[in-house]
Amino acid sequence: MILLSERQALLLQLLSEVDHATTGSDLAALLGVSSRTLRYDISRINGVTKIEIVEATSKGYRINRPLYNDFLARNSQLATQLDHHERILLYLLSTPSTDVYDIMRDCFLSESVTRAALQRLRAQVESHQLELQVKGSSVHLSGAEISFRRLLGDLVHNAMDVVVGQREKISRYLPDVNLSDVSDVLASLTRERDLEIDDIRMDNAVVNLAICLQRNCFPIDSETAPSAVLNPVTSELSEALLGTLGSRFPERPLSSPDEEYVRALVGVALDPHAEGTAQETMRTSVSDVTGRCLDETISHFNLQVEREKLYESVSGHVERLALQTRALPYFRNTLQESLRSRSPFLYDVAVYLADRLSRALGITFSDDEIGLLAIYLGLYSRPVNADDHAVSAVVICPRYQTLRDWLLAGLVEHFGNRLQIVDLVSTKEEADEQDCDLVISTTDESSRTHPCVQISALLSDLDFSAVDAALLRAAKAKSRARIAESVRRFLDPELFFTGVAPKGSDEAIGFMCDALEEKGIVPPEFRDSVLLRETYSPTAFARRFAVPHAMDFLAHRTKVAVLIPDSPIGWESADISLVLMLAINGDDYDDFILFYQPLISLLYDSRLYSEIRKVRTFEEFMNFLDNELSETE
Repeated sequence: MILLSERQALLLQLLSEVDHATTGSDLAALLGVSSRTLRYDISRINGVTKIEIVEATSKGYRINRPLYNDFLARNSQLATQLDHHERILLYLLSTPSTDVYDIMRDCFLSESVTRAALQRLRAQVESHQLELQVKGSSVHLSGAEISFRRLLGDLVHNAMDVVVGQREKISRYLPDVNLSDVSDVLASLTRERDLEIDDIRMDNAVVNLAICLQRNCFPIDSETAPSAVLNPVTSELSEALLGTLGSRFPERPLSSPDEEYVRALVGVALDPHAEGTAQETMRTSVSDVTGRCLDETISHFNLQVEREKLYESVSGHVERLALQTRALPYFRNTLQESLRSRSPFLYDVAVYLADRLSRALGITFSDDEIGLLAIYLGLYSRPVNADDHAVSAVVICPRYQTLRDWLLAGLVEHFGNRLQIVDLVSTKEEADEQDCDLVISTTDESSRTHPCVQISALLSDLDFSAVDAALLRAAKAKSRARIAESVRRFLDPELFFTGVAPKGSDEAIGFMCDALEEKGIVPPEFRDSVLLRETYSPTAFARRFAVPHAMDFLAHRTKVAVLIPDSPIGWESADISLVLMLAINGDDYDDFILFYQPLISLLYDSRLYSEIRKVRTFEEFMNFLDNELSETE
């Protein structure tokens, strides 16, 4: 087995995410280490793999992708080293009552290291409603079995997010159960019955079943075991599943409460709406509350929606959460991170909706479940100002019988909402007097004041292609102008900070909120709203930058505060080297989102992110954004 440190695994992951070379200083800054340590890590990676996976070039370091992909394909045992506290945590999951000396012996640790690691573990296990007691040499981890399973589920969830050593990490947490074996069983049984499970629910059902099998020596408590009322089809499937699991894993028999638990898992995966009068009453109540929360969200963000489809989808999703006991230890939405990074506006809408639903129904929404809300919102809604993205055009076409009607009908039918025709004129002089983004001319004359595309009045395929290309150019120019104007409006030299070293995310948020409040940009309650937003879904992106902002539009004026700290800031599980705090006034939101999405896209580019971190003055920052945001769009 090839062992790498967590930092070395992260280095490989960072290099695998880009196609260009990255300088040593930029890599060292991203990892929070010295250049000397970086060189050591690269040397060790190449040494233990016995091939030059990481190449040194004149422009920096890059991954040799063919060698890297071939190496991963041939080495399923690539792994990361266990740190002390994770080793002890895994030991306690299987041996909850023990003593310090047994841990020392079995984990190969000294007493001082063992006691220090136990102290570090206390907060982690308490966050899962478990209690870690250390009295003298005695060590005891206690709590409901479902809490142990939630903790194990979180470990598996985190392992799913890594690139290097994922398989080995999962096998540490589920050493006696192979996920592919469980998946084969469930997929075969559903296929035989012509039943369908979407990929997200299938993957989650498999991991939850695997956790149940792994923990079979610790039966779930009867009073905390979830239950579901199944229809005849899913009831028969659950019995078949229990029988097949018993045959496939004879050394891991399930207790009666765990058999009931498996039935509930099948119910959640295939039959989300439990039947019965009591549940129907709850469903109606939940649906009504969900409708009110959606009304508030739609109004707040000024959305246009396909009302019936959106309300039905979101209500059904929330009903499933309300009818479940919320006792399932594992849930993961594989689309969540891409939604956060590629559609930050929709994700913020989903966070706002989750907050309203949580207040009204007492349901807790994880990041992954918020991601599902974002999917529904993306499918059935759009901003009210979506038509503003249309390119306005004046068409030059002589009056001749029905030629104008033919031309107008053809353009509207082919280009739809992308094109807004504001006038039809006969000469370029008339077109030059109009306020528009583009002139479409059927004559030999071109506009002198506007971008112009020349076509024939008969609209051949070549003409459609020419107009399509012109629309793309005009839309990009229009967007660039808006972004440049937003940069000038929303950034302020008095809210640009370098030479500061906050110790953590709370301190960074406090520092920036103080600055905004002192300038009269935000009210005192802004800080609490920012912290509330962080509790739903941390605003750290790509392990590099954070974009904290309030849940509501509380700012008196829209501004973006910028912090480039002297050293990385711990932000949840990431080390952040750039913070952009957004203070948004509701009147500016439609304009702001046109700036927000390209900004996030830019910062996801590791090369551009490294360049922006080198900026030390407000003028340099403005020039960088003005150039790069236009290109990003």
